Amino acid sequence: MIKSPYDLTPVELHEGLYLKRDDLFQPFGENTVNGGKLRQCYMLVESVKNNFNGVISCCSIYSPQAPITAAVAHNFGIKCVICYGGTTYERLRLYRMPTICRRYKARIRIISKSGIHKILYNKAKKIAQEEKLFVVDYGFNITNYSDILLSAVSNQVKNIPEELDNLVITCGSGITTIGIIIGLHKFHKKVKKIYLVCTAPNRDKLIRETISKHGIKQSYTMIDLFHTKGFKYEVGVKESIGAIGFHPNYEAKAFRWLKNNLNYKEQKTLLWIVGSKPMQ
Repeated sequence: MIKSPYDLTPVELHEGLYLKRDDLFQPFGENTVNGGKLRQCYMLVESVKNNFNGVISCCSIYSPQAPITAAVAHNFGIKCVICYGGTTYERLRLYRMPTICRRYKARIRIISKSGIHKILYNKAKKIAQEEKLFVVDYGFNITNYSDILLSAVSNQVKNIPEELDNLVITCGSGITTIGIIIGLHKFHKKVKKIYLVCTAPNRDKLIRETISKHGIKQSYTMIDLFHTKGFKYEVGVKESIGAIGFHPNYEAKAFRWLKNNLNYKEQKTLLWIVGSKPMQ
C-alpha cells in the first residue's frame, strides 16, 4: 500500500503479464478510493485549497470521480459539494459511489433533470461562484492545471520496464494516457506498440494536441469499445489475473480485449491499472 502521492507504485509480473499497480496508491486505507485518478485529484486540490472555501464536482452516479473528490476534500478539511443530474435523492441511496461520498461528509445535490456533463457543469459553475468553490471538472482540470496533473502520472512511468512490446492503457478522459506518453519520453522507455482501450468517447484530438505542446509525436492504436454495439459504460465485466481482480468498468474491459488480441505470454506486455473499484 502506497500512502504518498509522490512515491512510485510497483510494477508486478503475473502469469506473464506486467501490471503497473497504481491501484495500490491507497492513502486513506484499503477498499476505498485509490489509484492514479486519486493522486491527480489529491495534488490538484492540495495546490488550490487555500484559495477557495471548498470544492465542487459533477459526474455519473457510476463514476469514482465523486468519491475521490469527496475523500480528498475530507482529507484537507474543506467543504465538498457533489452534483448529479437525471436522478432522485431516493435513487441515489441505491448506488455505491454517492454512498461513499456521504461517508466522506460531502454534500450531495441534484441540480438538473439531465445528467449531461455540459449541462451539469454550467450549473455547478454558478454554484461555485456563489460559494467560492473550486470546480473539479471531468479529467481534473487539464486546461489550467496540466503541469500538476500530468506530472502526477508521468513520474509513475519511471519504474516500468525499459523495453516493452505492448503497453495497454484504459482511456477515459485521456489525461492518464497523456501523462504516460509524456513519461515514456521523459524516462526514455522503448515501447513498440501502445493500445488505448477506450471506455469513453474518442479523446484522440485532446491527446494529440496536448502531447504536441510537449514536443512529442507518438503513434498509438485506439480500440474504440465505447462505440462497439452493445457497449455500456455502466455495465461492468468480471476479469482477473491470479488474485488481482480488475475494475469492472475499466481495466476488466481492457484486459478482456488484451487477452483476446495480444499474445502477452510471448510478447512483453504491460497493462496499466489506473485504480480498483472502491467498496466502501
